[in-house]
Amino acid sequence: MEKPINGFFVYTYHYDDDPQGGWQRLTDQEGIATLTAIFKKCGWEGDGKLEWMLAPPFFGDATQNRWFHVYHVKQSRRGTSWVAIKYRLTVEDLNAEAGT
Repeated sequence: MEKPINGFFVYTYHYDDDPQGGWQRLTDQEGIATLTAIFKKCGWEGDGKLEWMLAPPFFGDATQNRWFHVYHVKQSRRGTSWVAIKYRLTVEDLNAEAGT
């Protein structure tokens, strides 16, 4: 998705395995309300648990040089996952720095 919803870019993945490691259950009530509304606008039916983790700077907008929050929910019934972040999701060519 190129146009953010309430300041978040949302990406959808179908039939992704359950993410393991690094994910924390989202407990902030304001964050839960905001992300629930955003994910529902994108088709989430409301089942599954909202989670977050920190991602390194090279996954986000090149103008940001800091770790940032990534929010995730996986719909139990159909296996669709949604990821919401404040920046466009990009992955730099990590081999460029290594000279390969």
